[in-house]
Amino acid sequence: MGGSTKFEDALAARLGLMKPSRAQIDDFIAQNPPKLSPGIPELVNELQARGTKVFLVSGGFRAVIEPIADSLQIPRSHVFANSILFDAETGAYSGFDPQEHTSRSGGKLSAVRAIRKEHQGAAPVTAFPIVAVGDGITDAEAVSADGSGADIFIGYGGVVERAAVAERADWFVKSIQELRDALQKGKGKNGVAA
Repeated sequence: MGGSTKFEDALAARLGLMKPSRAQIDDFIAQNPPKLSPGIPELVNELQARGTKVFLVSGGFRAVIEPIADSLQIPRSHVFANSILFDAETGAYSGFDPQEHTSRSGGKLSAVRAIRKEHQGAAPVTAFPIVAVGDGITDAEAVSADGSGADIFIGYGGVVERAAVAERADWFVKSIQELRDALQKGKGKNGVAA
């Protein structure tokens, strides 16, 4: 998340060391339900009430991210995350799906481009602004100079602050409440539209 290693290499190395089985993943999720930063459910509700489409773009795993999407009433079709592959008979780890956008460096930009292409259609870029919010360098990489990616990157330091992320952010927040306050006022820091 600090940007010093290609994501696909880090993902392959971590999974190669762990070699998690389907049963281990299921057990882990049951024993460690995902935790959300305070204010996330309310923020997502407020965005959706405004007609804003919300997507989850993560270097994490669908097995964890999809239940979060379900709890936030975000369609699974709006989830971009990694898929762990298992042997059909034994459930043993057999790799990860390299076709997932987020399985490689630059994957979040690739996912945002796919979102823009599918949901924007022929509309001009200004008619469909995309705001990326995240705490890692891969989130900042979702913005592209050519306008094909996210238009704005909001860095989030509510769990951990990373200097490289703060430096690349158009706006850096330390709590979800800052985003909610900006939505209510209609504007974020430095004129970032909310």
